[in-house]
Amino acid sequence: MQNMKNQVRGSGMDARSNPANVSDGLQNSSGHIGANTRYRLTKLGEQMARLPIDPKIARILLAAKKHDCMAEILVIASALSIQDPRERPLEARDTAAKAHERFTDKQSDFLAYLNIWDSFQRERDKGLSNKQLVQWCRQYFLSHLRMREWRELHHQLAQTAIEMGLTTKEAAFRQPPTQEQLRPSESQGDQDLAAKLKQKQLDKKQHRAQIRAAKEAGYEQIHRALLTGLIANVGMKSPDGNDYTGARGSRFHLFPASALFKAKPKWVMAAELVETTRLYARDVAVIQPEWIEQEAPHLVRYHYFEPHWEQKRGEVVASERVTLYGLTVLPRRPVSYGKVAPEEAREIFIRGALVAQESNLQTAFFAHNKKLIKEITELEHKSRKQDVLVDDEALFAFYNERLPKLVWKDAKGGVWGSEEGGQTQSDKTADQNGQANQRNAGRVAQATHADSNDTDKREREPSSHTRQNVSDDPKPQKRPASQKGRLKPLPLADIRTFEAWLKTAERDNPRLLFLSRDDLMQHAAAHITEEQFPKFWQTADGKFKLSYRFEPHHPLDGVTMTVPLTVLNRLHAPSLEWLVPGMLREKIQLLIKALPKQIRRICVPVPDFITKFLESNPDRQAAIIPQLAHFIAKSAGDMRILEQIDQDAWAAQELPEHCYLNLRIIDDGGQELAGGRKLHELQQQLGQAAAVTFRDNTQEFERDNVTAWDIGTLPESIKFARGKQQLTGYLGLQKEKDGRIALRLFDTTEAAEQAHRQGVIELMKLQLKEQVKDLNKGIQGFTQAAMLLKHINADTLRDDLTQAVCDRAFIGEDELPRNEKAFKEQIKRARSRLPAVKEALSRYLQETAAAYAELNGKLGKHPLTHLLRLRLQTLLAAGFATRTPWAQWPRLPIYLKAMTLRLEKYSSNPARDAAREADIQELEQMWQEKTDSLIKQGLPISDGLAGFKWMIEELRVSLFAQELKTPYPVSVKRLLREWERLK
Repeated sequence: MQNMKNQVRGSGMDARSNPANVSDGLQNSSGHIGANTRYRLTKLGEQMARLPIDPKIARILLAAKKHDCMAEILVIASALSIQDPRERPLEARDTAAKAHERFTDKQSDFLAYLNIWDSFQRERDKGLSNKQLVQWCRQYFLSHLRMREWRELHHQLAQTAIEMGLTTKEAAFRQPPTQEQLRPSESQGDQDLAAKLKQKQLDKKQHRAQIRAAKEAGYEQIHRALLTGLIANVGMKSPDGNDYTGARGSRFHLFPASALFKAKPKWVMAAELVETTRLYARDVAVIQPEWIEQEAPHLVRYHYFEPHWEQKRGEVVASERVTLYGLTVLPRRPVSYGKVAPEEAREIFIRGALVAQESNLQTAFFAHNKKLIKEITELEHKSRKQDVLVDDEALFAFYNERLPKLVWKDAKGGVWGSEEGGQTQSDKTADQNGQANQRNAGRVAQATHADSNDTDKREREPSSHTRQNVSDDPKPQKRPASQKGRLKPLPLADIRTFEAWLKTAERDNPRLLFLSRDDLMQHAAAHITEEQFPKFWQTADGKFKLSYRFEPHHPLDGVTMTVPLTVLNRLHAPSLEWLVPGMLREKIQLLIKALPKQIRRICVPVPDFITKFLESNPDRQAAIIPQLAHFIAKSAGDMRILEQIDQDAWAAQELPEHCYLNLRIIDDGGQELAGGRKLHELQQQLGQAAAVTFRDNTQEFERDNVTAWDIGTLPESIKFARGKQQLTGYLGLQKEKDGRIALRLFDTTEAAEQAHRQGVIELMKLQLKEQVKDLNKGIQGFTQAAMLLKHINADTLRDDLTQAVCDRAFIGEDELPRNEKAFKEQIKRARSRLPAVKEALSRYLQETAAAYAELNGKLGKHPLTHLLRLRLQTLLAAGFATRTPWAQWPRLPIYLKAMTLRLEKYSSNPARDAAREADIQELEQMWQEKTDSLIKQGLPISDGLAGFKWMIEELRVSLFAQELKTPYPVSVKRLLREWERLK
């Protein structure tokens, strides 16, 4: 920069007299030098050569005309062409720095020159003498000699600019700006004091905003003009340090005397780079990186990477990176890729918008193809094999064959797939030239791409008409103007262009892009029928939609049934095990594979065995495993094999997720509430809500506060419509939480029967008020029994006993009444049975309480105390009266006496006692695991399984107190045989 300043000092020599200086300046600043050694200048170069300053500064002056800031740039340009007028003597460096602070600008060192100029001009305008001006310069550490040199050079540049027509005489010379005074608002006269103060604050705020806006606008104009000549001196702050990365990999620091030294802005521009102990940037200013591309488009390079189809924009998009001499100006921005690489963009468009169907095309062919592909994809989901639909390459080939390489747009807006779109012969020649240019541009892009190490990046070379301002041709040819009707080539890489072309193409062939089943299917898929893979699951409550998906490990893999919440409790788990016919064979094959090898041999060959099993018409409402185990034993001709098959362990074997029906529970609005493959968990989670929802809008069948049988005859079931669905409900009486009786509609027979039994008992209590009142006073011997069974609250025990008496006397083993006549007959039977039941229960209770008291008195610190107390907790916990079946009431005292005798016999042979207890524990554990499993699955406990619990109690009597005898023969072996029968 110092050499640049010295070129014009003193002599006034024209830069034209030294071509080397011109060449060097052009090469370093604007890049407009040609390859020919004759250095034939362009019009811009000729204008630069007329200015008696460094070519870089000349380029800045020419840009000032464009940005309408000639007066400011003339001041700055002349300042950059002389030695800095500010003096910094070594002995008074701090004082000078403080004096110079009045001229500094926080964003730009260039504006400091304007501030010095304006301050000096104001002093001159005051009419000061030369001596006074010298004194003022010394006060602020300015060189009066350099100030005079500055003004002379400024005058010379201004005159040259006026002669060249770059500016007018009035606009060439800068006048110091005057500070606009704050003007009060016109409406202040009518306001009170508080309003005036508020209005004054608003006026000040608005005034500051106006000043700031004007300054920002002027700042951008000035510095964009400066950037055209100082483009090689830009830099970006390093993210991990205080230095800056500049053009061509250089690294520099801000000069400590700069006003921006502490601020360290992200992007700066410098007047010069000076190397002392390190490379320093002097006279710097803050810039925006976008200005670089706008002011020097011929110097920046464009790199393209990550081209992809973007559905939201409806076009192929790539990320563009802009660099200047290796310095990244803009790291990433989305651009249309069709203009960069039309052929590649067309391929991406076909694969993304058409093959992958990631677009919002509203055309007949797209809807048809999408529907057809979905249908064939569903066949694959059903068969669980991806061998039906052709691959993406086949679809790409279909569209690639039918879509043109380029489309052409005529003056009337029509878009054609070839040049034969009504083009005139004269236009064809021009188009051929245009195509040649297009091919040449394509070759340049391909060459650039070939040189790149990253195959995902593309680099666009500078365009031919902006690359240089210096040309070899003495008279550059102008491109001919476009003729009327000329076709314009367009890349086929966006939805808008595609739809315009399609509109024209479908005139000749409306079904040009329509796919057929033959185009899409690799084979006929004859085995995938609706019978094997039905669309709906049929039940008594209607049909429910089935959907298929082949995607292992996905939550919806397999077959999914969409079920309304209202019928959730009515689903039967065993029937769901059978899936659909097309998926059942695989499930049975996996079940057989899970068997031990010696049993699996019976099923060989497995496909034939599965066929025979399915032809045996198994019960599809019952579980698969028991029927399959029975069929295996039957096929082997030895039913003893059933004993070798542990069905519980077999059922616990985990199969792949798609071997279980997936349930999707929805509400009336179609919103999903829950989903899963375990029906019992869904029923536990939503069962109560399902029962409540089932009763919605069924008030015509229900009644509150029933006090007598005036409800007519209750049918076993009622069919009613809910939306488009036919449902079956079950009526029954129910005791509400407030103690009242109501007629309710239930979604399952089990829930209806359980509630109806309690509801009938409560209604009979209302009809038998005197008897119930007498019963509530307590049965004979209750007080003494309550004292002996003191671990149970007396009121709780009384209510429990009353309920047990009512249940036995009012209903017992009788069928529940469902009409008024049956109800009245049941009341008569209840009146006659009540005294006998009451007397029997009183006797059983006293015997049980006496036996409990005797046993409890002998427990103490006996080794069996802990074990027997657990047994007592099972037999005589709160609520035992209603839980104990009536047939077992006479046996309760016997069970307690057997425990007492066991205590007495224990000391004679503890080992025998332990061995017998181990046998019982094994049986009890099997029973407990089975009942827990049924409860977990939401399945009912059969009467046989419930009775097995009491058989274990009789076994305890037989093993530990044989003298008390049992009502039927029992032993460990008998119970094991009974257990196998129950299984």
